[in-house]
Amino acid sequence: MSNQERFAELWTDYLEGELDESGVAELRELLSADKELLQLAADMYQTHRLLGLVIEEIPSRQNDFVRAVMSGLPEDSDSFVNSVMADVARTNDPTVAAPSSVEPHRTRWRTALLAGVALLIVAIASYSFWPMGHKDVVKDEAPQNGETTTEVGVRIVSMAHAKFFGELLPPVNSVLSPKRDYVLMSGMVEVVFPAGASAIIEGPAVFRVLSDESLALDVGRCSVHAPDGAEGFRVETPVTQVVDRGTRFTVRVAETSETEVQVIEGAADVYDASRIRNPPNDEIRLTNGKARRFANGRAFAADSIPFDPSAYRRGLPDRIISYHTTKAADGGAENLVSVTIQRNGRVVEIPVEELTPTRVTAFKATSSGAYLCGGESIPGKRIATLSDRSLVTGVINPGGSVKPLSSDPVLSGESATPGLAIRFDKPVTNGPGADVVFFDLQTFSNPPDGDAFHVSPLEFRDGLKSHTIRIYDLTMESPSARDLTNFYVHMFSSPADSLGTLESLECAPHKQVIKFRGLAVGIDLSDLGYAPGETVEGLFFQDALDDQHFVDPVFIGGLPELR
Repeated sequence: MSNQERFAELWTDYLEGELDESGVAELRELLSADKELLQLAADMYQTHRLLGLVIEEIPSRQNDFVRAVMSGLPEDSDSFVNSVMADVARTNDPTVAAPSSVEPHRTRWRTALLAGVALLIVAIASYSFWPMGHKDVVKDEAPQNGETTTEVGVRIVSMAHAKFFGELLPPVNSVLSPKRDYVLMSGMVEVVFPAGASAIIEGPAVFRVLSDESLALDVGRCSVHAPDGAEGFRVETPVTQVVDRGTRFTVRVAETSETEVQVIEGAADVYDASRIRNPPNDEIRLTNGKARRFANGRAFAADSIPFDPSAYRRGLPDRIISYHTTKAADGGAENLVSVTIQRNGRVVEIPVEELTPTRVTAFKATSSGAYLCGGESIPGKRIATLSDRSLVTGVINPGGSVKPLSSDPVLSGESATPGLAIRFDKPVTNGPGADVVFFDLQTFSNPPDGDAFHVSPLEFRDGLKSHTIRIYDLTMESPSARDLTNFYVHMFSSPADSLGTLESLECAPHKQVIKFRGLAVGIDLSDLGYAPGETVEGLFFQDALDDQHFVDPVFIGGLPELR
């Protein structure tokens, strides 16, 4: 057995909390003697730690030991390493007697474990905090099977709610760096390979491009489509190599490196990754409707699992993809021109002329503040600022509620419900995907995912409900969210608790000197319980009151029916 194979066994046992005294000593010896293994251990441990920041629920078969270790890691790694090494030195010092209550073999085990952990933390600290290391890291690996390390032109062609660790989102159609680790914290990305294959990767995941015909997936899930001409595309995981034979399939890699493969169409061959360089290496062929889980502990194992066709993603979710605007004199975005949106799996660009305008019919806030935004002077009819095409004018900061509505909002009088009511100029039909577009002002000191809000029917009935949006389609991190032109907010010294007070109270303009961006999200009327084909005349919006920031609607429009 090679050092690498022995390390894989010891490391798996270590992560699962099953490594005994002799195993710890052996692992420490391997890491001390081989810098490459030490770096590999650091990379693998760092991956577990990064993903632990975002995974709230780990399936029972994934290892609880990793989560416990990560939760115990202190913020100050340097002081921790120093204290561990000092402890190791004390326990190795023959002049320092062990307490009588501690047995000698337990002291030796503790010494070995502390030293091993110290080595890991030192490596992790170097890997994590090396200046700019995360953004530019490219694994220095030798080419395999005739592959070259030149740029292969593998591109990210679309994203949905994606977040990468330590970096902003790459622009759509940008080329991914070969052999570089990408840590997708959440959301999904679609990656297209020059040979014709495509993969939808779901976060949390760690992946990298190996060539124009191969993808490495260390943790996470991907759905692969390899059409005619792309046969032979492969996905490499820590324990398997999955080779396409003209198919659609999914690969899911757990934190323990267990790999699930499900074939939706066609066939795929699965190989033991540890024997790729040591033939013979017989494949396990999976065909339509077959699924297996692969693991490589003390021996390579392949167990049948229930087939789940819903695990495969044929496309990214319906969402707003981008928008176009006019450009103001300062270069910032101003008036909406069109919205590009995916509805029912189809991407269409919709001119603003085809969007159904809205008008404000009720407004109530519960504290003083800014309720209007736009130019230095405001129009005679103030609420008209939400009905134009500008992304820097609107009726902003409506009141809200922590709990969404479950009955009709009260739109007038002293008992009026805090929030904002709108009516469409003509009824909006509930179709596939989003039916309404919602734009919000946001700056970098505000929640990056957008201000959370509730959207409710104006009139409830059986089957209707409120819907809460907490993450926008285009967030502060989205390359397609535009920087807006400068604007003013108009401050009110007392609460605007009705449309009448909003129109009549004195207010003072304040110029915004910091940059804002235009965020956007689509609202699917089906999420409120409306039936397909049902028409809706208006909606009620409330801030979710989840922080000190309030939602700032600057444009709300109904989408046309799908043709």
